[in-house]
Amino acid sequence: GRAIVSILAIPRNVTAADSAAARERAVSLRAEIAGGAKFEDVAMRESADTVSGADGGFLGRGGRDRFIADFERAAYALRPGELSEPLLTQFGYHVIKVDERMGDTLALRHILVRVEQSDSNAAATDRRADELSTLTGSATNTAQFDTAAARLGLTPMRAVVLEGQPLTIANSYVPSVSAWAFKGVTVGESSELFDSPQGYYIARLDSLTRGGPQKLEDVRDEIRVRVLREKKVQSLIPSARELAARASATSLEAAAAERQLEVTRTGMFNRMSFVPGIGQGNQAIGTAFALASGAVGAPVATEDAVFVMRIDRRVNADREKWEAQKEAQRNLLTRSRREERVRAYLEDLRDSADIEDYRRELDAAARRQAA
Repeated sequence: GRAIVSILAIPRNVTAADSAAARERAVSLRAEIAGGAKFEDVAMRESADTVSGADGGFLGRGGRDRFIADFERAAYALRPGELSEPLLTQFGYHVIKVDERMGDTLALRHILVRVEQSDSNAAATDRRADELSTLTGSATNTAQFDTAAARLGLTPMRAVVLEGQPLTIANSYVPSVSAWAFKGVTVGESSELFDSPQGYYIARLDSLTRGGPQKLEDVRDEIRVRVLREKKVQSLIPSARELAARASATSLEAAAAERQLEVTRTGMFNRMSFVPGIGQGNQAIGTAFALASGAVGAPVATEDAVFVMRIDRRVNADREKWEAQKEAQRNLLTRSRREERVRAYLEDLRDSADIEDYRRELDAAARRQAA
């Protein structure tokens, strides 16, 4: 199955004061351990890394290249039994302790304190999420989604969802949307409010193609529309070739002006990004990464447009930086897949059970009370 969804997101933005409060908490926990408390007990009670926390903060025994660079550098600078000062990474503040070391093999523990919103910031975010839910949550009218976005100043993000696969946008996991899109909702319908440690999300189902063999009568109209679109796109290619040739001889701006066209500039993006005006994961995105900086490429056809592109700036991938955060990516994907499967299992339970679901009302009441 394949679905196209629009997403409205309200992130849980943190401030410098929130980071300072998390560091102060990490300092307090370190002082508690230095004062005689067992590291394992404090980790089990306080660590936001619940997996290692359940085992006293133990991260296993092994060699180098297991963790992100800053964490690993701090760990290898410690002597066995020594506590690190609070260390900030993208996950939050860590207090690290090395149990033993043999050469480059370390057995170590950590306590994680996440940088989270203060109560006042969280309450403001919750109020905004509650307003979004009121405006468009579970709506069947497509226009309500766009009205809510305009009223709250939110920019919808479009994404392709594959059945059975978690949805990620800009390398961030978006919870529940994948399971929701394939559980029987109708095109144009909006989801309930979903939340995660990163923020709140509401999705609208824009199109849906169910998986499995299709009957011709069920997809005849879709085939007709697709063929007509492809023919229209193909008819634009000769004109686009002339434009590209003229742009190579003069400039993209001059060639566009001759045809009364406008040159649109994007922001920086990566291969996984959704790019306004271009899309996500299509031929144009792929071609952009094959062109040299400053070059005007040959026309590129996508499903609904033909692009003539010039690469104004390019930053090549840094393998060393990727290696440093590879473990974080692996953990994110593992966690998102696990959560998606748990949510799908719970959805199946709800479909087969005779229950009344008051979660939306209870969540809204809790957010109002917190505010």
